[in-house]
Amino acid sequence: MALRHFIFALFFLPPLTLFSAPIDFKSCQLKYQVSSIAIGKTQGFAVDTQYALYYSQKEPRGDVIKRDPFLGLNLVKAPKPFKHIFKFYNNDPKELAATLPKQVSEGKIISEQIGLNTLGQFSKSIEENSIISGTCCGIIGISTPKGIIDKGYIHHFLESKAVVYADIGIRLADKKGTRVIEVNPFFEDSPFFLNDLIISMDTKKTKNAAQLSRDILFASPGSKHTFVLIREGKELKLDAVFQKRLSGGLVPDSFFDLFGLMLDEDLIVKEDNGRYEIKKSDRLLSVMGKEVKTLGDIRQVLSVEKSSQDKMVVLLFRRNGFDFFIHFSKP
Repeated sequence: MALRHFIFALFFLPPLTLFSAPIDFKSCQLKYQVSSIAIGKTQGFAVDTQYALYYSQKEPRGDVIKRDPFLGLNLVKAPKPFKHIFKFYNNDPKELAATLPKQVSEGKIISEQIGLNTLGQFSKSIEENSIISGTCCGIIGISTPKGIIDKGYIHHFLESKAVVYADIGIRLADKKGTRVIEVNPFFEDSPFFLNDLIISMDTKKTKNAAQLSRDILFASPGSKHTFVLIREGKELKLDAVFQKRLSGGLVPDSFFDLFGLMLDEDLIVKEDNGRYEIKKSDRLLSVMGKEVKTLGDIRQVLSVEKSSQDKMVVLLFRRNGFDFFIHFSKP
């Protein structure tokens, strides 16, 4: 009889006892405490016995060994060697938490990072420079105000002598397959068009936009690669020569960087451009007669222009109440 009562109790335990007890990430929190250094108001965590990694939106003033201007990653030398370092997972664990020296938030990654412009997202609001990890305290990602930088980009940053990304003039998303959602009309010899469905790159089948974006970005500028895609129901095999990526992430991505025209998030010119008689503080109002208010608006208008017959792209600027036009030629 006692055994029957025990079995009954086992199946009707309250939900927070035996089967759903919270997973303990305390060891990761303690590891962050002893394997990090204070950097201003934030922390850098150990990725080598002598080096620490951290994110910052603006370029730091102190001694930085290497910085990724697109993603904001910084590598610094620690004042003394670390006893423990954070390593990378080969496979992603099921249980995750965002960890800081004084705080742990359990959650999950609800979307992956796609290229430089779209960071991954965590299920809870977390502080900058939290390490996303499993209970073994490996690196899954690092948090920023705009989202999670994936471990693949962190590893690429640490392994590269210089921060260089490749570009073929397209931006991707998952829409019934991996599709081109933005295309730079100024990108010379680009074979891609809006809404192309990309099947493979160099015989490697496309898994999703996150994976293909990494493969493109981590390739070498100047290299040539073969793509299989579907356009308007027809399968095509095309070659593309990669160039050096000039914008994305923290470097405003307008597709005008090929002309040396740099805009901020408010579409205000960041520096003089004597070739096109554009001055710092000029404001972009429209592209091809269409009002633009964000960098995304610009890329969308220009993506449509890739397949138009117009040889020139017309921009309208305003300077101290005076409006004027400039023209960029398509290749």
